[in-house]
Amino acid sequence: MDKYLDCTGEPCPLPLIKTEKEMNKLKIGDKLFIELDHTCSMTNIPEWARKKNYEVETEEVDFGEWQITITKTN
Repeated sequence: MDKYLDCTGEPCPLPLIKTEKEMNKLKIGDKLFIELDHTCSMTNIPEWARKKNYEVETEEVDFGEWQITITKTN
């Protein structure tokens, strides 16, 4: 199951808190797509996900706007 989380306009650490909460609800193999526009979150969320051994992909979809895709692997 894919889940989408729009964190556009939200300052740190709110996007990370929401990401962690949503990842706890997902099953192995599920993906979470996060939209955001804060560089702080763009750094913190992938770092947190990698520490959890999740698969992480990042893409700049527009100037200053990113999509992070996290796949739950454990």
